Amino acid sequence: MFAANVDTDAAPPPANALAAVVHPNPYPYYASLAERRPLDFDTSLGIWVAAGPEALAAVLRHPACGVRPAGATIPAALADGAAGDWFGLLVRMNDGTAHAAMKPWLKTRLAALHSDAATLARLRDASLAADSDAYLARGESLAARLDDFVFRQPIYALAAWLGVSPSQWADIHDDVQKLVAAMAESARPSPRTDVLKRGHHAATTLRSRAIRWLERDADSGTWLRDTARSAARDEAMDYGVLTANIVGLFTQAHDACAGLVANSLRRLARHASQTPPPATPDRAALPANLSAAIAAVSDVIRFDPPVQNTRRFLHAPAVIAERALAHGDAILVVLASAPTGASSGDTAWTFGHGAHTCPGRSPASTIAAIGVQTILDGDVDLGSMANGTAYHPLGNVRIARFHIEAEAS
Repeated sequence: MFAANVDTDAAPPPANALAAVVHPNPYPYYASLAERRPLDFDTSLGIWVAAGPEALAAVLRHPACGVRPAGATIPAALADGAAGDWFGLLVRMNDGTAHAAMKPWLKTRLAALHSDAATLARLRDASLAADSDAYLARGESLAARLDDFVFRQPIYALAAWLGVSPSQWADIHDDVQKLVAAMAESARPSPRTDVLKRGHHAATTLRSRAIRWLERDADSGTWLRDTARSAARDEAMDYGVLTANIVGLFTQAHDACAGLVANSLRRLARHASQTPPPATPDRAALPANLSAAIAAVSDVIRFDPPVQNTRRFLHAPAVIAERALAHGDAILVVLASAPTGASSGDTAWTFGHGAHTCPGRSPASTIAAIGVQTILDGDVDLGSMANGTAYHPLGNVRIARFHIEAEAS
């Protein structure tokens, strides 16, 4: 729900499911898609669009649907460089044996990321460092600082959680931004060579860092050191694949966690004048701002999720949801069109479904909650941005944008 002082119904409906990602309130449109056109071809996009839980599950579970076009594991614009080499090794970008060999192992390792008191303290320190560096980068404007913080904080916090020294956090953030930018650039009709070049360099640097973390550079008793020991006991482990996917944790966190943090802050801004909800028994002993942050992140996962859609590609002809699809067809899977239930065990579609379900729901939620708490503890005037409706111009991820409203006011 939106605050009464934000008239999201005044905006015309989005033109299509990609435009919906940055719409002030795309959810009535998504509900209409799910009800009337759960799997239909959108001529304006030239792609099939799947909406609603039944259609999403049918597509995401279907063996003919791959995460990349058949024979094109790597985007053509990245193919001749380090970013392409890295991309081709990502578990989430591969199907079949390449996916099956690494995904369970990585899932087990991620389950070892425990959020005990010491861990939360480290995440808190990392978030404070991100807030300080965002201030240095963007100045006193709260809106500008938040636009920097929501991307910076997840990278700093993840690095701290894995066991990376604080002296590396800012450089990792800069390299992750360059690599993510190159990935986005590779989808453009005419990619800019300078952006791709910076992405290739960042991929080389980040993978070199990952090698050093596993060999000697991570702090003792940390996830990275434990992962290195676990990998050493596995004769089948490919260290090139391992380092690529450790870097992949950061690139996934960059946008997805930024969306969790930013959309939670926007939600809190719109409810700034309201009485906070009572603490549930499992949060009663938590600091008030952390409890509020956890509740906001949980609500965003359900009602305003960051990853709004993903894609699947037909590797063979198939009939899905009573529709005949051909080899090579592409499907835009609108994850945000399927509501999430109230239970923590319910499907959170923003993290995917089926074989490629993201195993990072718990750590991502924790990182985001600590980030939101950090801003709330700073006693900022979020209510001053309650009327904001802008989002970063992305095709898949919904990330609230704050600075543009400050300039327009």
